[in-house]
Formats: sequence, structure tokens, C-alpha cells
Amino acid sequence: MTARVKRTLLTLALGLATAAGAQEAAPTLPQVSLTRFFLNDGGRGGLGAATGDTLAQFRFRATFGVHYEHNPLMYYRGDAVAGALVAHRVQLDLGLAFGITSWLQVSGQLPMMVAQSGDDLAATAGVRTPDAFGLGSPRVALRVGLLSQGHGGLLGNTPLDLALQVGVALPFGVGGAANIESGWNFAPQLSLGHDFGPVRLGGEVTALVRDSVALSSGSARDAVSHQLGLRLLLTTMGQYVRFEGSFHSLIPMTAGGVPPGFEVLGGVRVPIGPLELFALGGPGFGGLPGTPAVRVYAGLGLKPWSGTCEAGSSHLPSECPDLDDDGDGVRNAIDRCPTDAEDLDGYQDADGCPDPDNDGDGIADVDDKCPMQAGVLEDRGCPLRNRDSDGDGVPDAQDRCPTIPGVKEKDGCPVKDQDRDGIEDELDACPTQPGPVERQGCPLKDRDGDQVEDHVDNCPDEPGTVDNHGCPAKQKQLVIITQDKLVITDKVYFATGKASILPRSFELLNQVASVLRNHPEIPLVTVEGHTDDRGSAKVNRKLSLARAKAVKAYLEHQGIDTNRLNAMGFGPDRPADTNKTEAGRAANRRVEFIIEHDVP
Repeated sequence: MTARVKRTLLTLALGLATAAGAQEAAPTLPQVSLTRFFLNDGGRGGLGAATGDTLAQFRFRATFGVHYEHNPLMYYRGDAVAGALVAHRVQLDLGLAFGITSWLQVSGQLPMMVAQSGDDLAATAGVRTPDAFGLGSPRVALRVGLLSQGHGGLLGNTPLDLALQVGVALPFGVGGAANIESGWNFAPQLSLGHDFGPVRLGGEVTALVRDSVALSSGSARDAVSHQLGLRLLLTTMGQYVRFEGSFHSLIPMTAGGVPPGFEVLGGVRVPIGPLELFALGGPGFGGLPGTPAVRVYAGLGLKPWSGTCEAGSSHLPSECPDLDDDGDGVRNAIDRCPTDAEDLDGYQDADGCPDPDNDGDGIADVDDKCPMQAGVLEDRGCPLRNRDSDGDGVPDAQDRCPTIPGVKEKDGCPVKDQDRDGIEDELDACPTQPGPVERQGCPLKDRDGDQVEDHVDNCPDEPGTVDNHGCPAKQKQLVIITQDKLVITDKVYFATGKASILPRSFELLNQVASVLRNHPEIPLVTVEGHTDDRGSAKVNRKLSLARAKAVKAYLEHQGIDTNRLNAMGFGPDRPADTNKTEAGRAANRRVEFIIEHDVP
């Protein structure tokens, strides 16, 4: 071996020894757990936070989850980020919870790290990235349901769920994956929740009591100590797909410059038979060690109510809070008597329990006309103010005619119609003589004796013939009075494309004016202008309105009061015939005179 080769091999050996020494000089993180998120052990309320919920007696919930975190541990130089000691972190979680009683629950979770990586900061941070694999600290907890919305709380049933939990993380594990607590980690927790119809709102306050551990010497921010946690949650309820949103915060309880951490997570739960798929995730903010920039948690769980909450199935009411076992319209969750129907004589009260005398007036509800209002015996259990002497459904206190049956619209007084023509006396111009509505209740008359009644007689004061609508035969009538309109037997002619009335239409319009003068009882006539569909609809509407106004102006010039006339243009919008033929289009180009009866 030459001297040059010997020198080369010696140089390589020294380099490897130096690298090995540098690696040896960069230790791993101190024993500490970066895990800051755990699923709600009970799972009835929501995934992201406890809400005072506990499992029903002898029900259990098992979960398997995959937990990913991005940048949960950053390394700082002062207040500046120097890199990520942990950039990617994947952990498997096994969880199991069991309801010992309806108000006592025990649970446990076991984490196992399966992948972890970060920036190479051995030279700058003095520590290296934690191991990629390791079995983390087991966590056990005991939860006591103090108050409950109908699930059997220790202190009774109330409109609120309230639970106290004591949890502990054991300082045992395998490996150096930063998921083993440095000491006994205690976590007292108080949670509460309430169901608002199809949604549930609640949250928890948790104190994390743990040893203070400095993760590096680079910054006071790289430390773990006692923390106060707050979680708020809103989730949908029911046996089907459920959605939730939650807010999480962790605030250090010791001085030293460590900032708080915050997260906003959204989740979904999808049932599949006795199982459910679940997932939640969202962003994180702040520099607290263990608060990732992004968290995603997904897995599979066994529903604690699996197979029991079906119609006709065997179950306890507390196991199925969303059912109504006694069919009284009150859910098991808030029904104080979930197996006793409360519906008596068609009413319900809020507690779900049957009450023989809900209003306490000494009259049994089955005999009480007002079972929810205290009353007197002589009024069949109703208050005196509800007395209805004439039995017309209007209490005497509001009845203007308390001894005469009437109608509610008349404040208990009867409708008066002396002549029985269907028009109330106060609206009848002839209350003692029957007549039609169009004559304001007055009888039909023929004052000129020509056998044509006045209300359809174009010339009511001049004898005429029936064929000529009550006018003398010498003047052929072009106007016919009907219930709803003045029908014209000829057309109103205009100059092409204009609103100018042609002279050939003057005789027709003069007759319209004459009919209106002879019939002052007609309160209002709307002159309607119409066109065919040729050309622009917008232009046609404008033209039809102009022509209607021209006719209105002509009638006013003939002495008709402007307050009895109205003008409207509809263009091609209301055809009277088809627009596919010339005859049909000619019929659509028209003016109509509509009688308005409902005039204020």
C-alpha cells in the first residue's frame, strides 16, 4: 500500500469519527410529549371536545385513528424561527371508553408514533429531531356526569349536561419519539353542553398539570409547562351523518414568554352499520410547542348506541336520547317520564310527565276546558275573563254582543242583513229591499218602462228596444253593459304606429261616454290598450299605454270625471286570439273597457 493511499484512508476515518462525534454530541429532545389533542372519550356529543356527555350504562366506544400534524415543534432563536425540529408527525391512536353507570365513565387511549421527520438542526439547536417510531404515554380518565338532560346524571336531570373528569397520562413508553410524558401528567376537566333541537352546543375547560421541560437552550419559547385549555364545540345531532366545528386554545400558566396556541377544526361523522367513519382537521396558530400549523385526524369508531336506537328495538331511554319512546312528542333526552305518555285531552307540557291537573285549579284536566290556565268550576276550568255566555267563541270580555251569538269578525255581534240579499246592512244602499251587489244592494229598476232593466240600459231614461240595449232603434248601439266590462261591437281605430284616434271611432267613443254619464253607479273604468306580437314588446307596451291614455283623454273631453277613468297598456302580453293568423292579430289589436267594482 502506497503512502498516498494510507493518507487518504486515514483522512476518511478521521472524517467519519468526527461526524460520529458530532452526532453523538447532538442529543434527542428531553422526555416530553408533544401530543395536545385527544378525541372526546364519550363521543355522544362530538369529536373535538367534551360537552358534559357520558356513555350510557354498559355501552362502550372503541376508536382507531390516524393523527397527522404539520410543524408541531418549531425551533426559535430568540423570537425568530430557525427551523422545524418536527415538521411531519404521524401517530396511531387506540381508544376505548366504557359506561359503568349512566353517570360514570372510564376511558383510555394509547398513542403510537409511526412516522416523524424534521429539519437537520443538530448543529444550531443542540438537539436533533425525535425518533420516527415509539410507543407513547398511555392516558386514562374517569368522567362523572353530574347533571344530565335526561340520561341519568348523578345529581339529577336538568336542561344542562355537566361532567367532571380527572385524567392522567403515565410517564411510560418506548423510544424517543417525543410522545412520552416526563412525569405524571394530570388533567382535571369540567365540561358542559345543551341540546338546541337538532344541534348541540358545549365545551370544556381543562388544566394540564405537568413538569416544566426546556426543549432547547435557544429560546424561552421552546418550553413545555402547565397549561390551561379551552375548547368550544357546535355539532349536529341524530343517528345519521353529523357535522361539527370546534375552537381550541392552550394558554401557558407559567411565565417565560411561551405564547399560546389556537386551532379551528371542522369534522364529520358518517355511520356505516354499527361503525362510523370520522374525520376532522383544520389550521393552528401561535408558537406553543405542540400546536401544529395543520392538524388532520381520521379514523374508524364503534358507535356506542349501535343497534339499539331503532323503532321497536330493546333499549333503555337513556341509551337513545333522540327517540321518543312513549310517543308524547318529548324526546327521551328531556322527558322526565320517558315511558309514560303525557298527552291528555290533546295538549302537552314540557317535562313529558302526565299531570292530572296541570294548572292546579282543582279541576281534572280531562274535565278542564282550559287545562293550562287556572279557572273556576262554573266556567269549566277557564278563567272568568274567558267566559263566553252566548257560546259564539268570543269571550265576554271582547264580545260587543255578549248575550247574542255572533261572529269573531264582528267582535261577537251577528251579521245583519234585513233583506237577505247577501249584503250586510251597513254596506247595503237599500237594506230593506233585496238587490244585486252591482246595484249596492238595491233592487233592479226599469224607469223608462222599455223592458230593459236600468243597470244594463244604455238609455235608462229614454224608451227603446231590447235588441238595441234600451235605446231607440234610430241609433244603433255599439256598447253593451255587462257585469265586468263595457263590451264594444266595433274597434277603436288609430293611426298606424301612433296613438292618434281616427275619426271613424268618434261615434263609438261618444256612446261609451254616454253610457258612463247615464250610469253614475259605475265607479271606475280601466281603459286597456293591447297589441299583437309583431315588433318589439317594449315598444308595443309603450304604444298601447299611449293609446289607452288617448282614449281616456277623449272620454274626459266628453265630460267624464277623470277619477272614474284609468289607463293601462299591456302590449302583446294578454292576447285575445292567436298571433299566427292575420285575423287573430287584428283581434289582438284592441281597446277594452274594464269595470272595476272594488274601488276604495
